[in-house]
Amino acid sequence: MPDTRNDDNVQLGGDTRIEKTLGLQWDINNDALGFNLGLRNTPTEVLETSLPPTKRQVTSAVMSVFDPLGLASPVLITGKCMLQDIWRSGIDWDETIEADAHKKWLKWVNDIKKLASIRIPRCISPGHTEGELHVFVDASEKSYAAAVYWRIKLSEHESAVSLIAGKARVAPLKVISIPRLELQAALLGARLASSILTEIELNVTRKIFWTDSRTVLSWIRSDPRSFKPFVAHRLAELEEHTTVKCWRWVPTKLNVADDATRDPPTHFDETHRWFHGPDFLRKSEDEWPQETVESEQPTGEERSCTTLTLVNKEDSQVVPNVSRFSSWTRLLRSTARVLQAIDLFRVKRKVNALKHKRTATKTSSDPTWKHINKKAHTPAQKDNRRLEENDRHPLSLNCDYIRRAETLLLLEAQKCFEKETTHLREGKAVTRRSRLRKFAMEIDENGVLRLKGRIKAAKDVSFTLKSPAVLSGDSSIAKLIMKHYHERFNHGNHNTVMNEIRQKYYITSLRSKLRKIAHECQWCRINRSLPKMPSAEGDLPPERLRHHQPPFTCTGVDYFGPMSVTIGRRHEKRYGALFTCLTTRAVHIELAESLSSDSMILALRRFIARRGTPRVMYSDNGTNFVGANKELMNIQEVHEKMKKEADVRTITWKFIPPGAPNMGGAWERLVRSVKTALAATLRERSPREEVLHTLLLEAEHIVNSRPLTEVDVEPAEAESLTPNHFLIGRSCGAAAAGHFDDNVLLGPANWRTCQRLADHFWQRWLREYLPTLVPRRARRPYMPRAGRGRHRADRRLIITSILVASRQN
Repeated sequence: MPDTRNDDNVQLGGDTRIEKTLGLQWDINNDALGFNLGLRNTPTEVLETSLPPTKRQVTSAVMSVFDPLGLASPVLITGKCMLQDIWRSGIDWDETIEADAHKKWLKWVNDIKKLASIRIPRCISPGHTEGELHVFVDASEKSYAAAVYWRIKLSEHESAVSLIAGKARVAPLKVISIPRLELQAALLGARLASSILTEIELNVTRKIFWTDSRTVLSWIRSDPRSFKPFVAHRLAELEEHTTVKCWRWVPTKLNVADDATRDPPTHFDETHRWFHGPDFLRKSEDEWPQETVESEQPTGEERSCTTLTLVNKEDSQVVPNVSRFSSWTRLLRSTARVLQAIDLFRVKRKVNALKHKRTATKTSSDPTWKHINKKAHTPAQKDNRRLEENDRHPLSLNCDYIRRAETLLLLEAQKCFEKETTHLREGKAVTRRSRLRKFAMEIDENGVLRLKGRIKAAKDVSFTLKSPAVLSGDSSIAKLIMKHYHERFNHGNHNTVMNEIRQKYYITSLRSKLRKIAHECQWCRINRSLPKMPSAEGDLPPERLRHHQPPFTCTGVDYFGPMSVTIGRRHEKRYGALFTCLTTRAVHIELAESLSSDSMILALRRFIARRGTPRVMYSDNGTNFVGANKELMNIQEVHEKMKKEADVRTITWKFIPPGAPNMGGAWERLVRSVKTALAATLRERSPREEVLHTLLLEAEHIVNSRPLTEVDVEPAEAESLTPNHFLIGRSCGAAAAGHFDDNVLLGPANWRTCQRLADHFWQRWLREYLPTLVPRRARRPYMPRAGRGRHRADRRLIITSILVASRQN
């Protein structure tokens, strides 16, 4: 019995015909449902007169009609579409609607009033416990809707159809295509049917979905992965709720869901087809509409497919994007890792193929073999497997992968010489317009373009020095190589870097490109000293011009530091003693424990033990350090004791005049070079003493590898002369000499040959290096040339340093 305790008016002595349930009206006598309009919050003058309502009043009226089952969707969706148009106009809540919207409002109010007299039977399956579920879906530019009907068979040729529920939604503000809206309607109907099936207690024999969109039917019958994400995601959800066999085509005129996507019909009452379904559902299945075959047209929702062809060439997919790398070493190792992974995948694929073949063979002969031989996954086995996975170590790269990666990168960089490579392979000459027309070239076994050098008969010389690889200075790979050598040799001078690059590569416009890289190097911008007034240059001392004598016959010495080292948990100071040959410009560095006289004498003794006893020693005068800190004031005593040690060893010790540091430029400039090399390699503030010693020796080697003469970019020219030629007989990048038999070296003829080869370096020193010492520069301030002014960052750095210094003073 209905509860009437909360009603204001209760009829006594009679039957209550209308009750409220779930926001609807329930006619108990007829067991039918009606609609509660709920327009009491809307002013009467707005509903009954032509007074235009406000946006707030329209929203209140549209949302006041409660229809949980969507039975009045054809009428209510019109009000929602009208509300969307009002919202799109941008008026405020309390502003009256426009004239076009007012006409739609009056028509909608008249249609709403007709709902008060509509009664819908509550029972959908009287006397039957099973039936069919039919879902109709449709869409238009304004809205999309779905209607679910229950069909029961009364006889072979007669059936009864009832409306269970309906649902209609407004199309999004963002305009989308009609096929997409049709797909949205199909998904809406599938969701609505699934919710009904979970609540209904009747036996559903089958469910059928009807749509008048052939495009949606073709999408449903296709693979969702072949479409764009919007369509693919909705088709995937449709597969969860429905099957392909459930979907059928219906003409638009027979699609009852079309009534909820257009203007409401003029005569909308209990006899309308919206409540009873289409007429063909009440007939036998033979009279249902059949789908006609039409050619499918592309809808633009198909996913664009890319055909990938697997090839065996390693350089097709292996080389990474060079623009993403800022280091030649990282690019080289990344490419090598890719090659290593490819080899591992190939081996794994072969192993899996053999396992699959073995399993298929055993299973075909014995179906129970796979089940019997299946590995048991016990907890102990799983723990052991986890331990094995944790113990795995990364694979190390061997030299073979590094060489293969370098070859691939060289081939990638040489794509700009494709025409030259094609002409050489066809046996033709390079065109005159080519940048390489002046050189003879060849292609090696790996396809790399190389210079055809004239020193192929030379023994104990690396192949790359005989035939360097040709690279364009504009390529990204060549720039990474130049940057790598620039940083590897501690941001040294261009000649040193060029001399080392020429050992393996021939890069076009090398000097200008290397100068540009150094100009853009941030480390060089920060650490290079500011220009200053150069000192007047005097005549060179005779010790600078002696030749055909062993290195370090005339030596200059200077100290630099201190440098902090870590010993245990404490920090101590160490100093560097730099010995330089005044003739060959070679350097020798010793690590001194302190500035005491004993420590410096020990450094001198170590130098003599390794380089021989010099005849003349030059050094600064101790009085130059007057006014310095306490430790530097002890250098005068050190010099006196070292002078005594030199007298014992018959060494002539000379001091430069006080107040004339320019006369010590021969070793001061090399001290700067050593400090520059140390600054680029010394990453720690206080390294271990062994690390500092190693870095000092590496700095010594780098300084001794610098060219003394002009570096020629032509491959046919001789190698530049370096201090290492006088110390070890070769430059840094050249290969070591081969092994010789002692018997071959005996005899006066062979001795003269060796002496002539030794004199060759001194002849080049006289012919090439000595003339470079002739010019004398005038004393004038340094003025940067046009176009080479300092960067803004450098100017800011100078100004900031000046401000900090002024504040400290």
